[in-house]
Amino acid sequence: MAAHDALGPERRWEERRRERQAAVRTTADGAAAPPEPTPVGDITGLCLLVQFPDVPGTITQQQVSDFCNLAGYSGFGNNGSVRDYFLEVSEGKLRYRNVVTAYYTAQHNRSYYTDPTIPYGSRARELITEGLTGLRNNGFDFSQLSADGSGSIYALNVFHAGPRVNAWSQGLWPHQSSLPGFVASPTRTFRDYQITDMGNQLTLRTFCHENGHMVCTFPDLYDYGSESNGVGHYCLMCYGGADTNPVHVSAYLKNEAGWTSKLTTLTVGSSFPVSAEPTTS
Repeated sequence: MAAHDALGPERRWEERRRERQAAVRTTADGAAAPPEPTPVGDITGLCLLVQFPDVPGTITQQQVSDFCNLAGYSGFGNNGSVRDYFLEVSEGKLRYRNVVTAYYTAQHNRSYYTDPTIPYGSRARELITEGLTGLRNNGFDFSQLSADGSGSIYALNVFHAGPRVNAWSQGLWPHQSSLPGFVASPTRTFRDYQITDMGNQLTLRTFCHENGHMVCTFPDLYDYGSESNGVGHYCLMCYGGADTNPVHVSAYLKNEAGWTSKLTTLTVGSSFPVSAEPTTS
């Protein structure tokens, strides 16, 4: 929680979640129905690739594009692409894709951005701002990216070249946070982002988890106080299963997102059989 607070202002997805909850409470008092949930239909995010003068990218732009968008993807041992994951767990209601950029080469060597003496997240935001500025200066069409009613783009996924070199909550340690507000165009602003190292492979679990926040406004279901395991491996928004084959989003969040196809009301005294499937990874 301290690391979350150190990473700066409230995320836009957290604001949207509060707005949604306030609307639901208002509806309970007899007012108009709350707005429809956002994670349905066609949504497009941005995947920004970054390399350093001393650490070039080794995973190609096409490989990342396939990881994000290719139907039936199996690269690096993954069970589908990011698109495939959200299409399956939403029962076809969310069609999510990413525009993947060419590599942006940072202004400094990697050690500048991974300096552990600099407050956590500040150099990551500097690096991301560099990359977005480069896109804007080169005439990138930001209008193709999906945004909420305030013009805030739902998802910015940043992959940087090379392995992870920082300790937890230092430098470029993977995280999801918010920019102060990068104005990309008159109608588009960036706030929420996730950033992670590419290493030598791409895996689904963390990438999908962070997009669960940004695109779907899903909360973490960890137990931050460590009194329990939260919901464990029963939901993407907690431990989430295997890196290359993450588990589904929990029933509670699927229903909240409007992805429910079957809903059984539980009443006092009811009993329901639940069959267990063999675990696979």
